[in-house]
Amino acid sequence: MDFLGKSILVVGGSSGIGRATSLLLDNLGAKVIATGRTKKHIDETLRLSARIVLGQFNLPYDINELLNWVKEKTDSLNGIVFSQGVIFTEPFETFRDHELESMWKINVESSFKILRDLLPLFKNGGSVVFVSSIDAFFGEREPSSGYALTKSAIIGLTNALAYELGKYKIRVNSILPGLIRTNMTEDFFKSEFDSVREEFLRRVPLGREGSPTEVAKLITFLLSDDASYITGDSIFIDGGYHTA
Repeated sequence: MDFLGKSILVVGGSSGIGRATSLLLDNLGAKVIATGRTKKHIDETLRLSARIVLGQFNLPYDINELLNWVKEKTDSLNGIVFSQGVIFTEPFETFRDHELESMWKINVESSFKILRDLLPLFKNGGSVVFVSSIDAFFGEREPSSGYALTKSAIIGLTNALAYELGKYKIRVNSILPGLIRTNMTEDFFKSEFDSVREEFLRRVPLGREGSPTEVAKLITFLLSDDASYITGDSIFIDGGYHTA
């Protein structure tokens, strides 16, 4: 996969799956423009590669600032990865409005607005990858109907945009990670969750959690010319959990 001369925006690119994707794209020669929410994660990423162009933004509040910043950094894009996300685990009966609103605005609405407003930068086609989740289909780990709602919406958006943006030669796909060890899932690896985690992993044919780098490789493939005839797909990367 050759990304020399290509510019890729990674939203949420300073931690977890986003960081792994930023670093892999950087190693493959892309000009990586990435955003992060916390200075700590941004600084950690820059220590791993000073070539990555990183900006700090708090979505959804800083969308306009993010858009202006990206346009200052590049006049064209070949791809965007939307890996930003937040999760609140709460039973449906007690789910709080502000949690639902926060997840919707960060996980879905921000992606919609950013892609819409940066679409003119795709001058020669390109690829968009959304990070959804197996929680769009399975919710046994922790109750979060609100999170499932946002991740299901991403799959619907993927299908719609693949059809609409095909005329611009822009491919749109989403991925559905299973249990990946990141900052966001780290609590699930504490000893108090040992029995729950072991029960979950018994349903994973490969018998283990995944790594951010494994997910980044799939994202990078979908961004690349090697995936030139793939669009409108939502691809599981969950060690086979969805087959159990």
